[in-house]
Amino acid sequence: MKTSKNAAIGFIFVTMTIDVIGLGLIIPVLPTLIAQLKHVSIEAASEWGGFLMFAYAAMQFLFAPMVGQS
Repeated sequence: MKTSKNAAIGFIFVTMTIDVIGLGLIIPVLPTLIAQLKHVSIEAASEWGGFLMFAYAAMQFLFAPMVGQS
């Protein structure tokens, strides 16, 4: 029983670490990528990036309970 609990905690830790590393890598370069894709300035691309981050967070907030329920 104890080893399965430790394995579950280890799995959660590794998953969260990968998630945070992924966010840490994409956030600094996101405005540049958007600027290149949309052919706009960095300022306009930063606004688009902020909107995308807000939309992602809002959808997670709204639909995470439904995903967790199933």
